Amino acid sequence: MRFDNKLWTRITESRWTILYISFAVSQMIIAIVIEAIILQQNENSYDILDNYINYDSKMNFEQIVYKNYTYTQYSKQFQSIIHGNIWFMVFEAFLTALCFSSVFFQNTIEVISIAIINVCLIFFAGVQIYQSNKWITRVNSQIELDAMDTPLTRDVITWEALQLVLMIGFTCASIVFGYKLYKQFGWNIYKEIGANIQMQRMYRTYLVFLLLLKLELLLLMGFQILNLVFLFSDDTGDDQTTTIIIQSIMVASVIPIVGLALWGVRRENKVAMFIFAIASGATIVNFLYILAKFIINRDEYLLTLLDILGILITIMSMVIAYLAMRNFDRGLKDHFQKRDHDDALTVIYYYEFKNFFFFCSVNFKFLKSLL
Repeated sequence: MRFDNKLWTRITESRWTILYISFAVSQMIIAIVIEAIILQQNENSYDILDNYINYDSKMNFEQIVYKNYTYTQYSKQFQSIIHGNIWFMVFEAFLTALCFSSVFFQNTIEVISIAIINVCLIFFAGVQIYQSNKWITRVNSQIELDAMDTPLTRDVITWEALQLVLMIGFTCASIVFGYKLYKQFGWNIYKEIGANIQMQRMYRTYLVFLLLLKLELLLLMGFQILNLVFLFSDDTGDDQTTTIIIQSIMVASVIPIVGLALWGVRRENKVAMFIFAIASGATIVNFLYILAKFIINRDEYLLTLLDILGILITIMSMVIAYLAMRNFDRGLKDHFQKRDHDDALTVIYYYEFKNFFFFCSVNFKFLKSLL
């Protein structure tokens, strides 16, 4: 197909593009393999705790290591950690798709954002170690007090430490190669847009908005699906039917709204952009509602992080959408190479939707095991 040939041409354009994509693919493969091992280790710990849940009804836990945590609460924490492992793997795949997108579209904004995201993944890898050490220590202390037979193994921390070291190495490579690509793509954009500084600024605003739409698609879908999983597995006895229906509607509306915003900014359609702004406002309200009613009362670090990131990304998208609207009818539309852009979007959507459906299938299987 035509876009495959063009993608290959862009990848092999220089030694820096080849190295950039090679390291991106290597990072994805190695990171996902290691994270899959970490996931398996955490699932083993979850299975051990699941066997101890019956112990909750037999004892009054006269000696409790942490708050009022029983083995049921501890198992939920490891369930959350497992979701974090899945999220990490999906995000690695998304990041690789973003690397292909940045090379194909020669998007300097995406190159910068990829380096920033890699730094954030280092932080996440460090949090994994802290979280595992904290909960394994607490659980094993409780198991020791209760004279149970099988403690949780700490082997997972070794793999998480290896993940952290490798992420630091890949991030350094991403920054070095990204800097080379930034200069290369900057020159290409100059040749396409010209020396008009105002036009270059408008084009950068457009690229930033496209990037935020991609991040919003991933974060909103990921957060809403994980939130639905927790709502279905909630055992507080409260009727969550209305909340589940609302969250299901929010999940179903993400892709159409993001698609509408993408179409609106390319066609310079203000009505589409206003609809996107209204939908974004509703998304922020929903995020705040979920944060206040559910997440804040539980030690769900992953959902809290995704909730806050979702709010920030949505606010940023609204601001950049407004700035992009101010650039309508000022000549930027004439510079869009529609055919090339359509090819780029085909590649982007192929990888992003593939990652999304993988994420949905994994969580659906886990959800079925809870019901």
